[in-house]
Amino acid sequence: MKIYISADIEGIWGVVSRKQIIGENPDYTRGRELMTKEVNLVCKALFENGVEEIVINDSHGPMDNLFIEQLNSRVQLISGSPKPLSMMQGIEKGYDKAMFIGYHSRAGSSFSAFDHTYNSSLLASVKLNGDPIGEAGMNARLAGYYSVPVVFVSGDTMLTQQVEEEIGNIPTLAVKESINRSSAHNISYEQLKDGYKSKIKEALNFEGKVLAEEGPFILEVEFLTSQGPSLAERIPTVTKVGNKTVEIQNTDFLQLFKTLNAVLSAAE
Repeated sequence: MKIYISADIEGIWGVVSRKQIIGENPDYTRGRELMTKEVNLVCKALFENGVEEIVINDSHGPMDNLFIEQLNSRVQLISGSPKPLSMMQGIEKGYDKAMFIGYHSRAGSSFSAFDHTYNSSLLASVKLNGDPIGEAGMNARLAGYYSVPVVFVSGDTMLTQQVEEEIGNIPTLAVKESINRSSAHNISYEQLKDGYKSKIKEALNFEGKVLAEEGPFILEVEFLTSQGPSLAERIPTVTKVGNKTVEIQNTDFLQLFKTLNAVLSAAE
């Protein structure tokens, strides 16, 4: 079995401070270490259950967070930025199942550490065909575009609740209960290890549903300020529909996803 993992950092066990997720902070190294350690727990459980190949896509910020020399020696790593498919780079090569590790809730969520959608300094919210959606939901649909089911997601408690809304009833692991945007009650390390051991086994036995949805798609992107839409509307397929909002319309989800990434780049 071939498994694809998209690994973010905000939903990682023990990561609660902005200093742990942003470069040029001494604590950033600590955040990277925690991320690498947790990803290794996942890989250990996968290999123990007979998985033959694991490819991890580093999906946070500059996307070079994981210490490659500390990863399980059998694991392959996709790192660096920019990447055409961003947090889902490599999914197009075909996998049996996909998993999201260290994910976080969507922008605007209450009582949730690091809530945001793709860029915390730019976006206030994202809606797909009228429904709020976060990175987990968007990325799962891109996996579905390539006929890969997402069978497991880990992060904080709010994220696991939103996974049921955006993806469906799949195995999840809440590694912490957020108190607010910058504090959380973490489970014990023993609970973390045991949780991954049991949940990964469950996920591998879970058939999952491929989220290969048919268009047309309308993606409503609300920015924090009016500057974002002014920059983004220069892209031909992007329409400014409000002082802080643009719409992206497409019948093809891959093109919709790529346009969203272009919007984010244009507005930075």
